[in-house]
Amino acid sequence: MPEISQTFEEFFAGKNIFVTGGTGFLGSVLIESLLSVSANIGTIYVLVRDKNGNLADKRIQRMLSKPLFRNHSQQVFKKIVPVVGELTAENLDFTTDVLRDITKNVNIIFHSAATIKFMSPLNTAIDINLLGTLRTIELAKKIENLQAYIYLSTAFCNSNNRGLILEKVYTSDRDPYEMMKLSSEPGALPESAEDPRVKEIIGNHPNTYTFTKQLAENLIVKEMAGMPVAIIRPSVVYGTYEHPIEGWVGNANSGHLGFLAGYVKGVFRTMIGKPSSVIAIIPCDYVINSTLAMAWYVGTRTTTQPEVIHCTSTHEDNPITLKELCDTFNRSAAIHPCDKFLWKPHCQLRNSLRYTVFFYLFHILPAMVVWIPEKITGLGIRKMSVLDAMRVFDRGTKAFDFFMNQDFRYSMKNSLRIMTVMDKKDAERYCFDPARCDWSELISRCFKGLRRYYFRESADTTMKHRIIRKISEIGYYLGFGVMYAFVYMLLYLILRDPINSFAISSVILIFLIWL
Repeated sequence: MPEISQTFEEFFAGKNIFVTGGTGFLGSVLIESLLSVSANIGTIYVLVRDKNGNLADKRIQRMLSKPLFRNHSQQVFKKIVPVVGELTAENLDFTTDVLRDITKNVNIIFHSAATIKFMSPLNTAIDINLLGTLRTIELAKKIENLQAYIYLSTAFCNSNNRGLILEKVYTSDRDPYEMMKLSSEPGALPESAEDPRVKEIIGNHPNTYTFTKQLAENLIVKEMAGMPVAIIRPSVVYGTYEHPIEGWVGNANSGHLGFLAGYVKGVFRTMIGKPSSVIAIIPCDYVINSTLAMAWYVGTRTTTQPEVIHCTSTHEDNPITLKELCDTFNRSAAIHPCDKFLWKPHCQLRNSLRYTVFFYLFHILPAMVVWIPEKITGLGIRKMSVLDAMRVFDRGTKAFDFFMNQDFRYSMKNSLRIMTVMDKKDAERYCFDPARCDWSELISRCFKGLRRYYFRESADTTMKHRIIRKISEIGYYLGFGVMYAFVYMLLYLILRDPINSFAISSVILIFLIWL
C-alpha cells in the first residue's frame, strides 16, 4: 500500500481511472479535476453509451470543448479514452479486449452514473441505480489492482429516517437482490411512478430515487466487505464555487439548477416550503473535492467496511434557510441580471392554496397565451410546448416539495475528520467543509455562470444591464397599474357603476399584490 503521507498529486500519479456518468454535470467536473490533480495521471476510461456505434468520440469531444476544460491541451486530452458499454449489462457489455484492458490496468473506479429523476418508474430506477451499481461492483472484483471504489450516492437516500442522519449505511426495508429480481420479471412492478402500489413498495421514501440509492448502498455493504470503498453523499448540488472556474453550471438541467435557469429569466417566480427549513446545498466542486479525497483516503489505508461521508451544508456549521436562499436569489438577480429576460426575476415563498393560485395565474395562464397560437399555427417549440414545460416544472416542484419542507440533520463527523488528516495544501485546495462556503457568493457566481456559460450572454455586468434592470422594475409596478385599469374598465362595462367597479378592482389589486 502507498504511504499515508502521500499528497493527492503523488497518489493519483500513474493511476488509471474508470468513470461512469463521466459526461454528466458532476462527471465532467470530476474528469477535469482528475486531469488537474496530477500531470502524471494515467488513462481515464469513460463509460459511454453508444447504440449507433459512432457517438462515443463525439460525446467526449463535445464535453472537452466546453470552457470547463480550457486550461488543458489536446495532448492531455489523449489520456481520456471513451469505452462503449451498457451500465446494466453483464460485464457492462464490453468487448473482450476492452474488458481485459480495464481489469488489468484500472486502479480506481468512480461510479456516478444514475437516474436522478425523482419520479422515475420503479423498474428504471432499479435497473440504473441498483443493477448498474451491481455491474460496477462485479467489474471492481475482477480488477487486478483495485485501490479505490468510490460511489456517488445522495444525502437524501436516508430521507425515510428522522433525527440526525449519521455517516453510516442504514439497513433498507427491502432486500436489494429481491428488488432486482422483481425488476427482471415482466409486470412484477408497477410501470408508473404514480401508481399507488409504488408507495407500498418504497415505504416511507418520498420517491423511487432515494429508495434505489439506499438499496445501492446496502448492496455495496453486502458485496464489498474488506475492499477499499467509499460512499459520498452530496445534497442539492449547485454550480462550482471556485474550481476549475467559478459558476460552472453545466447544461443546468439537474437538480435545482434548472429552476435557477428559469428564475433568472423571470419565468419561474415561486417556491414552496417552510421559510425556516435549513436547506442542504453544496457547490459542485466541493462534491468533487470530497470524491478525490475519499479515493486518496481509502487508497492509502486498509478498510474493513465502506467509509461514508456527507457533503452538504448543515444546521451546526454555516446553515442557510429557505427564506435566506430565496432572498439571496432576489439580491443576486438584481446585481447580475441577464441580457434579456421575460419579466423582472423575483421569487417568493408561497404555500398551499396561495402557491396553487399563483402558479396557475402567473405560470400556466401566461403559458397558454403562447400555447394557443402554437396549436393553431403549428409553429413554436416542437419537442415541448411552453405549456408542457410549465406542467413539467409543476411536477418537478411537487417532487422537490418534500425536501423543501423537511429539516434534515446530517452528521459531518467523519467528513471533517478526514479533512484533518489531509496534507495541508491539499486540505486548502480540495476543501469540502461547508463552513468555508459563502452561500451568497455561491449564488452570485452561479447566476453569472448561467448568464455566461448557459445562456451565452455577457460575462460582465455593464451599465446596459443596470438600465434594463431599472426599466424592468418600473415595468413590474406599472404592470399592476395596467392590470388594475383593465379590470376596472371590464367591470365598468359590465356593471356601469364606477363606485362598485372601483371597489372590486381595488380588492382584486390588493389580492394580487398579496399573492
